[in-house]
Amino acid sequence: MLKPFKQFWASGEKDAQMCVYDASWDTHFGFCCDVDYQTSQKLASLPGVLLVKPDPGFGSLKKDYSFSNVQSASTMLFPLGNTKHWLVRMDTPGVGVVTKAQMVDYYAQILTKVLGNERDAQMCMYHVSWQSNFGFCCELDEESARNLASVPGVLSVQLDKNYDSEIKDYGGNDIKKPKDLAGEASQTTPTRTKKLFVTGLSFYTSEKTLREAFEGFGQLVEVKIIMDKISKRSKGYAFIEYTTEEAAAAALNEMNGKIINGWMIVVDVAKTSPPRYSRGQSRSTATR
Repeated sequence: MLKPFKQFWASGEKDAQMCVYDASWDTHFGFCCDVDYQTSQKLASLPGVLLVKPDPGFGSLKKDYSFSNVQSASTMLFPLGNTKHWLVRMDTPGVGVVTKAQMVDYYAQILTKVLGNERDAQMCMYHVSWQSNFGFCCELDEESARNLASVPGVLSVQLDKNYDSEIKDYGGNDIKKPKDLAGEASQTTPTRTKKLFVTGLSFYTSEKTLREAFEGFGQLVEVKIIMDKISKRSKGYAFIEYTTEEAAAAALNEMNGKIINGWMIVVDVAKTSPPRYSRGQSRSTATR
């Protein structure tokens, strides 16, 4: 069943087998695997492969391998030929020393705000900068790129003119305006809220630690870390509510990008139905 996958996996059959985490072989045929975006593109071009797309039910044991679920290219994350390569310049983090893994995780969380799924965000990234100049490269459609340009902490989103080169310009010397794609549409009134959504948390961060980090901005109503019902372990995100909008706004501005228990957090306005974040799997993002 894994023969097509082995054909292009240079490291051998064992590595291919280790990347597969689910398979169907009785009625419908297919499998789920953990690979980067470039590898998924190669896999999609192999004979016998009908479709390769992000796993929408990654956290579920039940997968839909039926052909009825494969209707058109629009079922993929982006329709074929509808994406471009972008260079995203990021503001300097509000901390001193950070590791490459922390920055990759932080960039993925920023991109997740646009795509709604962390695994999709990881697969779209193909290059990162994390020491003197901060930013990453990703493959998105133009609408997603415009939305990304308006996310706090993003300085600019431009076409990656050096896509085929390892040398990227994250310096930002040619930035005349903070948002190259968002334009005037991004100059919106800040959202007024008393409730914040915090993600990128270490599994070992407690509600007490989180409360101590956020209580300096104003009186707190609630600090709630979301726990997995089966493992009883933190899912890596939490909700924080203040008594006033002013306190929440101050925390939003100051705490986004801070380090708590060794991990860089992302702070955003809490939505009615927040996107599904998962920190339980290994990060397969290519960081070439």
